[in-house]
Amino acid sequence: EIHKFEGPLHLNLSGITSINSLGIRAWVNFWKTVTDKAVIYVECPPVIVRQLNMIPSFSGRATVSSVFVPFICDECEAEDLKLVDCSSPQWQVKDVPESYPCDQCVGGEKEADGGLKQYFAFRK
Repeated sequence: EIHKFEGPLHLNLSGITSINSLGIRAWVNFWKTVTDKAVIYVECPPVIVRQLNMIPSFSGRATVSSVFVPFICDECEAEDLKLVDCSSPQWQVKDVPESYPCDQCVGGEKEADGGLKQYFAFRK
């Protein structure tokens, strides 16, 4: 039972690869029952970040500590996920580099897929 733990509950969500509407509803309903526990989401993959951005109640009372940001190369289309720690209260989207040199081709730049401001909309 979740209520037996002391201190905040850190949930590492990195292994989640998909979620359907039934899973989203169950997730939201479950967190409505947890009112006395601090919850921190860690290593959120893009599929979770999309839900955080679309469904405000998806996070419940949780705070987000870190997320994986998708980057794609403008030359070779290689994809990459970079872990971003956004746990600091002073953290801002501008702290995340918009691009970096591709390590899989010569001359390419890996850029944030979809724009960083939109990706981090849940951090309002």
